[in-house]
Amino acid sequence: MKIRKLEKKDYGKYENFLHSIDESLLYYSTKYKDLLEEYLNVESEYALAVDEADNIHAVLPLMKKEGRFGTIINSLPFYGSNGGILTKNDNANRMLIDYYNHISKEATGSTYITNPLFKEPTEINHDMVDVRIGQWTFLGHENNLEEEVMNSYHTKTRNMVRKAMKENVQVEIDNSQMEFLYETHYENIASIGGKPKDRRFFELIEKYFQKGIDYNIYVAKMNGVNIGGVLLFYYNKTVEYFTPVVLNKYRTYQPTSLIIYQAMIDACKYGYKWWNWGGTWLTQDGVYRFKKRFGAIDKEYKYFIKLNNDNIYNSTKEELLHDYNNFYVIPFDRLKG
Repeated sequence: MKIRKLEKKDYGKYENFLHSIDESLLYYSTKYKDLLEEYLNVESEYALAVDEADNIHAVLPLMKKEGRFGTIINSLPFYGSNGGILTKNDNANRMLIDYYNHISKEATGSTYITNPLFKEPTEINHDMVDVRIGQWTFLGHENNLEEEVMNSYHTKTRNMVRKAMKENVQVEIDNSQMEFLYETHYENIASIGGKPKDRRFFELIEKYFQKGIDYNIYVAKMNGVNIGGVLLFYYNKTVEYFTPVVLNKYRTYQPTSLIIYQAMIDACKYGYKWWNWGGTWLTQDGVYRFKKRFGAIDKEYKYFIKLNNDNIYNSTKEELLHDYNNFYVIPFDRLKG
């Protein structure tokens, strides 16, 4: 067995390998890889462990970014995209751990973000660990879907869904509403001082992903007017809750809750197993509670961080964001600058 890099000619068998493992997520996919390469203008070096017949036994997605301090490696960058090794083969797993540890010594810094559904790796080189809580709702309902999905929710969440229904909020899939999604996302995030995804990212979704298959935009309407929406991605066994938006003056009508309810029912019909709410910081009590009440369970995942250049500790948050935008370098509270 040997390690080699993923090439375009491998995409078909690479995707077949990913779909043979239930725990593979959107972030491993070739479409997400191609989108990030263009959006972030970076190099990727996805490592494959292959046998003599060139069959894939393990994968490790990696991306690199150059900056003033040198090369930073992430598996994976951009809003905490999960990465790490994916395999069922212990020998292949060991080879990729050794490979990662080797390249992490040569880089200025590296961050290995684990997959919440997959076994946590051992012996990954790191100086520090940053912990996130992944929240996941199981979608294994098969009969009486409306009733079973509703009963999996907290009482307060059931009431929010029923309120939206009572207010005659209507939910439908409308994949022509990417512009509405972007504009409302920008307004929502900017209003709380956050960092919204920019318009180009949403444009690239339409370039690399197929609407109605890879993603859907669920839209909530009142009297024919858009009042909220949610962008969902679908990959293998998992639905990714990617971008929720709501017009502020309509929040009390609970459009997001009704969208989630309808989208979960639809996902069950198509055989999806998990609904991934994404990462939640340990300090985000309100966000955590909102997801928890939709039947979410906790699945911890970690950032294993290795730094080989002490100058990074003396840099500033602004310098790192400028040079390594969308890459994870170090927890900002560890900086001395």
